[in-house]
Amino acid sequence: MLYNTFITAENGNTETIVLLHGFGGNSRIWKYQIPLLSKYFNVLTVDLPSHNEGNLRLSQIDVTLDAISKEILAVCDMHNVRNAIFMGVSLGTVFVKYIEAFYPKYVKFGILVGAVATVNTLLHGCAKLFSKIGDKLPFVAVYHVFSWIIMPGKRNQESRSIFRKCAIALNKQEFKLYMHIFNQAFRFSKMFEKEYHPENTYISGMLDSCFLRRTILEAQRSCGRMIQMVSCGHVCNIVHKERFNTIMLELLEQHQKLSAEAAF
Repeated sequence: MLYNTFITAENGNTETIVLLHGFGGNSRIWKYQIPLLSKYFNVLTVDLPSHNEGNLRLSQIDVTLDAISKEILAVCDMHNVRNAIFMGVSLGTVFVKYIEAFYPKYVKFGILVGAVATVNTLLHGCAKLFSKIGDKLPFVAVYHVFSWIIMPGKRNQESRSIFRKCAIALNKQEFKLYMHIFNQAFRFSKMFEKEYHPENTYISGMLDSCFLRRTILEAQRSCGRMIQMVSCGHVCNIVHKERFNTIMLELLEQHQKLSAEAAF
């Protein structure tokens, strides 16, 4: 079972929001959101395979999007979470989308932060290269290069720092396996953008040089809502946490209002 934490809503609400972090991180990536969310919702955080000390390793299961998604859903089942809001950041958004596509009963709607869509040639090429020789290179150096490609520049310094600290639980073998997951994710994104998902909201930074342009296209083609945050890079919930939290709460309040209206 994947490492997870379930926090009961302070206001007694029975609705749950499931949080999925990105590659190299763990649930600490949501440290600025969890205290706020838990006031109004049950919060279930799930750490992806190989992330966090002592967690299930990717090398212990099939190296596929489906296998990881089933492990996430096994955690949901354990907590009797059968229909929830899902919010993911970076690679975590891929699993939100995958579960929507293949296990849709679990997802009310998705909030996709710094979504991974189809990608530029540089990142795609790096993922292919590291999937072949990633375990033969100095792990720390490779990880620093990878984090700079995804989150370049001074504005992303805090995000990179958290990203690298959380990566301690990874090793070069697990890193190499995750490059295969990234390659699958890029292929899956081509399929997903052809589907109809108006329930989703994408939140991306306008300085996200890797993913923004193609994320906008995915949102348009799948009929999702697109929100762009100015002066912000890939990991929006950290770079501008106060502004992100305001947007997040507005989305959730809109959902609760619509749910209340539908009940009448």
